Amino acid sequence: MNEPIEIELSENGSNLYVFFGGIAAGIAMPVFEFYNASKIINDHKIFLRDFSQSWYQNGLPSISNDIYSTAQFLTSQIEDIKPEKVYFVGNSMGGYAAILFGSLIGSVEVIAFAPQTFISPILRIRHRDNRWKKQIRSTYRKSFLKRKAWNLRPLLIRSSHNKKVSVFVSKVDKLDHKHASHIADIEGVNIYEFEDGGHGIVKLLRDQGKLPAIMSGTYA
Repeated sequence: MNEPIEIELSENGSNLYVFFGGIAAGIAMPVFEFYNASKIINDHKIFLRDFSQSWYQNGLPSISNDIYSTAQFLTSQIEDIKPEKVYFVGNSMGGYAAILFGSLIGSVEVIAFAPQTFISPILRIRHRDNRWKKQIRSTYRKSFLKRKAWNLRPLLIRSSHNKKVSVFVSKVDKLDHKHASHIADIEGVNIYEFEDGGHGIVKLLRDQGKLPAIMSGTYA
C-alpha cells in the first residue's frame, strides 16, 4: 500500500468507512486484521495515508494541497458512493485527521483511537507534549502558509453539523488523556476511557472484542 489513497468498494456494502493512517501510515495493526476484527469486511472502505507525516495539513500528492481541498475530495467520493452511513476512523495522527475532516464535512460519525487534538506549538509546550518532534517541526514548515488546523477545539466548536465524535483513550497514557480532555466538554464529543492499553488502545479493544460495536456506532 504505497499510494496516498486506496478505494475498496463492495457490491453488497451499505456503509462507508474512511480510514486515516497514522504516523506509520497504518492503524496500529495489519489493515485486514482490523477489518476482520471489526466485522466490516463487506462494507465500502477508503484508506488515506499522509506519507509526509504532516497531520494531513499539507494535502495528499496528486489529490489535494491542503485540508480544505482534501475535504472537497472526500465529499465528492461520498456523493459518488452514496452510502447509508459514513464513518471516519483513525488512530493517533489518523485520529486527528478523522476528527478534523469529520468537522469540516459533517454528516459522518467519527471514531478516533488515542488521537491528538492539537499540534499547535503553544498547546504542546503547555501540556509538555514532546512527541514526534521531527515530524511536528516539518508540519509547521510545510503548512505555515497554508489554510490549516493545528487545534481541533475551535474547529469542533464552530462546526454547525450535528456531531458524533467518539474518542477512545487509555488513562495510562497521560498525554493521550490530556488531548482527549481538550475537547471533552464540546457537544457531540464522547470520551471513552480505559484503565489499560496505553497509546495502543485499539489493540486492547480488539482483544476485548469491542471493535464490532465501536465500528457500528452502537458502543455505549
